[in-house]
Amino acid sequence: MGHWVYAFSGCPDSADYQQIADDAEPGDVVLRERPDGLGIVDGFVRESIDDIMMVARFRWVASADPSAVAPAVLQTSGPLPLAQRDAWPVRTGSKPDADEST
Repeated sequence: MGHWVYAFSGCPDSADYQQIADDAEPGDVVLRERPDGLGIVDGFVRESIDDIMMVARFRWVASADPSAVAPAVLQTSGPLPLAQRDAWPVRTGSKPDADEST
């Protein structure tokens, strides 16, 4: 495990900047609290990753309170992992058909 460089860009209220992180591998999104606090966060989506240089580039998506920023960032980053899995539809209030569960 090494140190990753996170490069953040596009936030309208701050200049582009970098941060060193000790993560095993960067995630797809980053929510960061604003330095002045007040419950405001910046949401970023990963645009690219360089495994050799250990640099992950993130693009700004939104700034607001976490309840508003998180959905915007997740929507921009793509489908959630659960949505990518094969799943059988189950009608609410009923049992799955035998042929649907095999």
